[in-house]
Amino acid sequence: MAKKILPLRRRGNLLLCAILLGNVAVNSLLSILMANLTSGIVGFISSTALIVVFGEIVPQAVCTRYGLQAGAYLAWLLWITIILTCPISYPIAAILDKVLGEEVGTIMNRGKMKKFFEMQEGANILKGAERKILSAALELGRKSVDEVMTPIEDVFMLEVNTVINRDLLKTIYTKGYSRIPIYETSRQNVIGILLAKDLILFNPDRDKLTLKQLSSIMREMVAIAHDAKLEAVLTYFQKGATHMALVSKVVTEEGRDPYLKKVGLVSLEDIIEEILDAEIEDEYENLNKEELRRQKEQLVALFMERTASKVLSEWELSAIS
Repeated sequence: MAKKILPLRRRGNLLLCAILLGNVAVNSLLSILMANLTSGIVGFISSTALIVVFGEIVPQAVCTRYGLQAGAYLAWLLWITIILTCPISYPIAAILDKVLGEEVGTIMNRGKMKKFFEMQEGANILKGAERKILSAALELGRKSVDEVMTPIEDVFMLEVNTVINRDLLKTIYTKGYSRIPIYETSRQNVIGILLAKDLILFNPDRDKLTLKQLSSIMREMVAIAHDAKLEAVLTYFQKGATHMALVSKVVTEEGRDPYLKKVGLVSLEDIIEEILDAEIEDEYENLNKEELRRQKEQLVALFMERTASKVLSEWELSAIS
């Protein structure tokens, strides 16, 4: 149905002129006809009633509810109207196109679209969660990274010369982060990202290594500007290059040249939370403190102590050793 209407809508000013000319012509013809068939006052009342009821009220009531269907089924009639009125409507439409420009249709800004989503929610067309996602997505092009990032001082990092032992693995696993930034000397000097899963098969009793000796398996850490828009960052993350980036800011201090300062860390999860307009909570965050402590102790006992043989098969023990 839309395909039938689209060729007509592309000629907005021509369609407008043809419809108005046809409408005025029909109304004038009806008035003259009723005046000839009846007396003056009767003709006036009759023509007015016919035009209002069948020319205005009924068509507008139908088109308000079934505009797409009505437009598609009556497209042939509109083409005939355009052809019949072409000698008059085409020159007028050409002048309008030249002076006013081609019709651009109805345009809604972000504020109107948010209000429209709220109206759709009130009419039970959209669910509340859907409306929140749509409204939040509209802000991605306006909000910057520094509004959703984690400040650098709150980021869990490890120094590159840290020895990999049981205590370190216990800290990593209990923290629960899948990606860990690694820095050298200063937290401002991040040299890469270590994936926690890369340590699954690591044996701290046998392999006496530091994080620096694992630099070959570290992922590169990219940096983005603090005022970068979330939409651009999300597009970058979607390409699969990384799901985490450092946030840097140009700092100007008196007596020294401007320099880049690492001010935070942003991840794909941060942007998704902004789109959903809610915090993403994992299974641990939904537990109370006592239950969380008990489960973490069980995990530590299972993987970090010598009790794995009680719950794992011979093949599973072989895989993790």
